[in-house]
Amino acid sequence: MRDALTKPFKGILYNKQKVSDVSSVVCPPYDVISQVEPYYKKHNLNAIRLELPQAAPPLNQYETARRTMDEWLKEGVLSRDASEAVYVYEQEFELENQPFLRRGFIALHKLDKERILTHEETRKKAKADREQLIGTLKTYTSLIFGLYEDKDLAIENILAGPLKEKIYDFVDEQSIRNRFYRMTDNDAVTALSAMMGEKKIYIADGHHRLDVSYRLGVPYVPLYLTNMYSQGIVILPYHRIVKFEKERPLGEMLSLLSDYFDVAPHPYKDRGSVKQALTAVEKSSRLSFVLYSKDDANNLYIVTQNKPIPSYEALDVRRSLKRLKVNAIHAGVIKDLLKIKDEEISFTQDHYETVDSVREGALDLAFFLPPTSVEEVKDIADNSLYMPPKSTFFYPKILTGLVFYQYA
Repeated sequence: MRDALTKPFKGILYNKQKVSDVSSVVCPPYDVISQVEPYYKKHNLNAIRLELPQAAPPLNQYETARRTMDEWLKEGVLSRDASEAVYVYEQEFELENQPFLRRGFIALHKLDKERILTHEETRKKAKADREQLIGTLKTYTSLIFGLYEDKDLAIENILAGPLKEKIYDFVDEQSIRNRFYRMTDNDAVTALSAMMGEKKIYIADGHHRLDVSYRLGVPYVPLYLTNMYSQGIVILPYHRIVKFEKERPLGEMLSLLSDYFDVAPHPYKDRGSVKQALTAVEKSSRLSFVLYSKDDANNLYIVTQNKPIPSYEALDVRRSLKRLKVNAIHAGVIKDLLKIKDEEISFTQDHYETVDSVREGALDLAFFLPPTSVEEVKDIADNSLYMPPKSTFFYPKILTGLVFYQYA
């Protein structure tokens, strides 16, 4: 399997004799952590010390992480598996009272820009940080998250089968049940590798880690992969929230929208009203979103396009990107039609908290968007295009600390 595009590896895991409760030492990936201190306080062996290290002068943060990892390996806090394995990871969760199960696997994949496709632009600062961390540790502390096509569930049936050993089974801080397995059965691993050799990989999260891997010349990288057609795929929208530099009335916004959109008030009574409006937008066959303003806290407005915006249609943009809902709303409506400035716009996933902030007057406007679909992600990647910032939020994230990969 030396030349395989997908292959097993000897992962580095927490030693259960040193860490009896793995839930106390895992953390989210670096890019969704707003406060590191709770994880530093949670356990002195928490993976946050490798994922988002803090400097301990005279060592900088990256050198501190390397010292920490060296010590944990030497002391047996972390240990390398004796045999190569593919790791199976299941996350069972609820969202809006609906149950989901997402099942995927972690293996090494040969870097190949023709096979591993992206949909998101990367940022210099984040790339520089991850390059320093991965390059200093020679280790991936968190995983790149990707999707593959498996309409027949052939790979998923292997993952769901009995040929694996359960390592962890715990409920995390978000009430998500995490089950983590080691698969060493040669026939199962060989079959999985053969099937993956024929498939493209679509990156969901981890674009910066992927880009850095090319820069560092790492031949194989660890990916968590799941079937894009699985029932467990959830992509949450990033909503747009606005705080104007100079006051602009709701009437002005509605007047500008009325030339190209049907605007229907939807009475706000409680959180159920928000859910109803969002469901209507998500199910709409036309471009649609919800507008909420502090000028009229009694109504949400369901805004649905009835004719094209000429200036947006005239943009020299590829068709796949132009028809992308999040791009049409962000670039076509918010920035072009309504002339809202970049510095007035922020992003959030929490629609209920946002409604509260608008009602309290802390925000002027909220644009609640429909979620980006997995088909849109695939279409953008297949056409070598990039979505605008904050287009997708794959939920839940892949926990850091279940397995590490050291490439040298």
